[in-house]
Amino acid sequence: MRLNRYLFAIPGFALLLFSSHTIPAQELPARSSGSPAAAVLRGPAVEGASCSEGQDQKQIIEPYTANRKTTRVQALANGATITNETTGKEARDSSGRTYHENQMETQLGFAGQAPTYSNFNVVDPVSRVTISWNSNSKEASVFHMSDPVQARTSLPPSASSTATVQLPRISRPAHRRGETEDLGTKTINGVNAHGTRTTQTYPAGSMGNDQPITVTHEMWVSRELGLVVMQIDDDPRTGVRTMELTDIERGEPDPALFEAPEGYTVKDQNPNQKN
Repeated sequence: MRLNRYLFAIPGFALLLFSSHTIPAQELPARSSGSPAAAVLRGPAVEGASCSEGQDQKQIIEPYTANRKTTRVQALANGATITNETTGKEARDSSGRTYHENQMETQLGFAGQAPTYSNFNVVDPVSRVTISWNSNSKEASVFHMSDPVQARTSLPPSASSTATVQLPRISRPAHRRGETEDLGTKTINGVNAHGTRTTQTYPAGSMGNDQPITVTHEMWVSRELGLVVMQIDDDPRTGVRTMELTDIERGEPDPALFEAPEGYTVKDQNPNQKN
């Protein structure tokens, strides 16, 4: 599914739509209508670049609806712990439209509880629009994405042409990738998933620490659905963060999820629109 994450340049800001459970494109399989072999999912029901036995091949997106729970547990120096939990909902239909509901927290209230509100984002790659709204207002913003082909052809020759420039070589420190182990497969909330765990250790003195710091990242992927169904990040500096998809339902979601709620004022935005 690479549709779980989109980055669109909008005048004055960038809109990043992502779920915390995005995974590398090469790990996302899609069922093929022309071949049983798994193919990389690149877009909604697009024609495959490679064909089997001379026939066109379509990559099929698996629709689903699920609830998402994210829990963060932070241990304090005095032995106490702080636990925060947020919930949300997400969905994807077979055309590639995605829906994400994210619960947000504001400043602490008088009773010590953090008031919450929800942000909603819809990405429609077929109609080339994104829709966003939140539970605190009655206004929805619809951003119309420009056609990338048209955008390239509209550039002046000097901007669209590329020149080879020899840049000076810059020495960069080696990136610490850590060690990855295969955790095999298991069923998570009714979905078969494959797990990996990456462990990275920062030696003493690398960041002012007097002892080594070990950070682990665990990810469980449903290759059939192209989803991360569980993710666990354990970092002593920030605590343990667990994301889990629950109540996973296969099949087409409610079409109403991909539209602004009734009674909301819709504000259209275009790529060339000036604020």
